[in-house]
Amino acid sequence: MLSPIFLIPFVIFSCSTSPLPTPKKIIMPPTKTSRPDLIKENVYSRGFLTAYDVWEFLRLSPSEIEVLDMFGLPDSVWLDERETTKFLYYYINQMKDYNTIEISAKTDSVSGFEWD
Repeated sequence: MLSPIFLIPFVIFSCSTSPLPTPKKIIMPPTKTSRPDLIKENVYSRGFLTAYDVWEFLRLSPSEIEVLDMFGLPDSVWLDERETTKFLYYYINQMKDYNTIEISAKTDSVSGFEWD
């Protein structure tokens, strides 16, 4: 028969929980200043989109890749303190203001936007 000294460690280690999954690494998109070699013309930079077209596109919650294809690289990128949302800022020279697109870090799709 097993002695109690061998039985106690068996009970303790058999009740342990499984390891926690590693959190998903958040990859921030490059900016115009960090990767000028990636700047290319797109539908937005050519002036083919109206404000309504932009709003309709963003309302459909496109992926981050689709946003970068449509608008190009952002001027600035930030991650919120809870690491749940990426903020892509696009400077609009005619308005002297920034437009913002919020990307969910979990789904990598648009979760909100402010576009004038």
